[in-house]
Amino acid sequence: MSVQVALHFIEQFRADEQFKTRLLALNKNPNLEGFVQLGSELGLHFTVAELNEAHKHDWAMRGLLYSKDDG
Repeated sequence: MSVQVALHFIEQFRADEQFKTRLLALNKNPNLEGFVQLGSELGLHFTVAELNEAHKHDWAMRGLLYSKDDG
């Protein structure tokens, strides 16, 4: 369940410039622990491990979306 929350955080970070600006303003040197803390402050609770897992899923889905079918 929390992997889904972390995935939502990633999607929101990517899509919403105001959200991204706000997060980066709060944390000048972003790291995974900082993103977890900021997510928690926004009511999005996940761990570093769950954020890493969500990132893997995100990249896998993007790979499927943008891969070319050579067949």
